[in-house]
Amino acid sequence: MKLSYFTMPLHPPGRDYLETLAEDRAAILLADELGFAEAFVGEHVTDRAETITSCLIFLASLAYQTRRITLGSGTVNLPNAHPAAVAAQVAMVDHMLNGRFVFGISPGGLRSDAEVFGNLDRDRKAMFNESIDQILRIWREPPPYDIEGRFWQVTTRRTMDLEIGQGAILPPLQRPHPPIMVACMSPMSDSVSQAARRGWSIISANFLQPAWVATHWQKRRGGRTGASRRASSSPTTKRPRATTR
Repeated sequence: MKLSYFTMPLHPPGRDYLETLAEDRAAILLADELGFAEAFVGEHVTDRAETITSCLIFLASLAYQTRRITLGSGTVNLPNAHPAAVAAQVAMVDHMLNGRFVFGISPGGLRSDAEVFGNLDRDRKAMFNESIDQILRIWREPPPYDIEGRFWQVTTRRTMDLEIGQGAILPPLQRPHPPIMVACMSPMSDSVSQAARRGWSIISANFLQPAWVATHWQKRRGGRTGASRRASSSPTTKRPRATTR
């Protein structure tokens, strides 16, 4: 059995920030020494108890002190940042970790985060879907990109000069991209089926009832089965590629 570690992390409000950051890093360094397979770290911007504001920055701080453990974002809240910024930062972290990275994503569940970024009354699920689609296109397509969306546009057409290296976003080390995991909270979540159809895995929130978590894995099996059936029945449809480690 392989052991994994997940932390938001959570601390009593008012604790010294330097101390809690050091404790959170020490916990993952210890997990690496003990042979844990993975460690996932969450992020919130507007929470005095959950004080990791960027899981990617936090994981980057561990890149050269960990040896074996795979580190994952748990999760990057996609509506809160431009897809080009996320694509570039994830690619850098993947290189820093020499491929020991899992890209965990979600629409974000903290309402005060949504409000501070101006997204409280917006369709965050639609923003999430558009963001990950644009991120994958950035990693897949050559610049100058031509990605028009409802919420974001991505192009460097007016300024690209590849002769001097400008106008292109570097891809991640893992190709075609790091393994992707989607956070799921509600029972019988549709996000589970969508993830399975795309060859992604899932992260069940740690505060859910066991019966709810069971529905996630039931739907994931059903989603993968449905994807396989569609692939076998159509000569022009490829089965979603699942990353194994």
